[in-house]
Amino acid sequence: MKIVEVIPHIIAERLETSFGMSQFYWNTRSSCVVEIVTDEGVTGWGECFGLPAANRALIESMYAPLLIGRDPTERVSLWEAMYQRGRTHKGIAITALSGVDIALWDLAGKIAGQPVYQLLGGKSDAVQTYASSFYYGGLFDDDIEREAEHLLKQGFTAFKIKVGGRSIEDDAERVRRVRAAVGPDARLAVDANRGYTAAEAIVFGQAISEQNIWWFEEPVPPEDLAGYARVRAALTIPIAGGESEYTRWGFRDLLAGEYVDVVQPDTEACGGIGEMLLIAGMASAFGAAMSPHVWGSAIATATALHVISALPHGTPSMTRERPRMELDTSPNSLRDKLAFLDPGPIMRVPERPGLGIEIDRAALDHFRV
Repeated sequence: MKIVEVIPHIIAERLETSFGMSQFYWNTRSSCVVEIVTDEGVTGWGECFGLPAANRALIESMYAPLLIGRDPTERVSLWEAMYQRGRTHKGIAITALSGVDIALWDLAGKIAGQPVYQLLGGKSDAVQTYASSFYYGGLFDDDIEREAEHLLKQGFTAFKIKVGGRSIEDDAERVRRVRAAVGPDARLAVDANRGYTAAEAIVFGQAISEQNIWWFEEPVPPEDLAGYARVRAALTIPIAGGESEYTRWGFRDLLAGEYVDVVQPDTEACGGIGEMLLIAGMASAFGAAMSPHVWGSAIATATALHVISALPHGTPSMTRERPRMELDTSPNSLRDKLAFLDPGPIMRVPERPGLGIEIDRAALDHFRV
């Protein structure tokens, strides 16, 4: 079997209501999904994180020429060839590689007649999710109590709120309101999306220290490792980060420096499925908890379910349980219409071969840019 086509598709949807975090608001969702076609008609699907046009350009110019004519089951050698070709660019080159790698795993499962979780040594089981919610603006327009009621009725017991976009006092009050609305026993994380300086993050963390916070995510820019160290040393709240980091080498430094308590690689950004497992093993060895970042279409969601099924979770950590999957609760037609997954507080790992989802070609055509 040989690869005959590598097709990056840009898909997008215009949102009726914008929503935001500390850095900016979204009025459009977009993504680059990767289709790999073999000479025997078997197709694999993957997804890249961020900057769809750049991902498409890199795949077409750098990675597709390396893949055409190759055996798709040679995932490790293909990954190494792509990494060596793009390593001088890091960042976006790795996100493009990630989408290709995911598509190769989808192909591998279909060729073997097994779901990806079996190839990884995981199991089909119920995966708990947490509601990545309480954005600025959005459908609920900052009506925290109404949004909390909506999520609780769906059955969610764990939540994450965006912070860092308003004054420290205003955001601390928003956190207190969410805690009061979801109750004392619910898990509640806060996500600053790189919105603070270290000094600001410390002040904010101290202001919410009595709210039983699950973790404090991306308190400072990812390049500011000294800032991470200062924040972690000053607070008792667990510090999380890593969605902006790439490959095992980037996470080695993050873990060895003891900058975070929770690592958050994104399969669509860190190098793909195989790289995610290498990072997970390293996190386990360093005694850090693992909570993958998830953002994107149905492909990203299905990939996360398979990966989480195979992550180590019996080692000493913050939770002593399988990680919950991040589930963005804002409107997302790229997830809900591209393939059927039934998102909710509990989701099952797809059991059909590969990623286990059937891409709706009509929906792909509808969203294609």
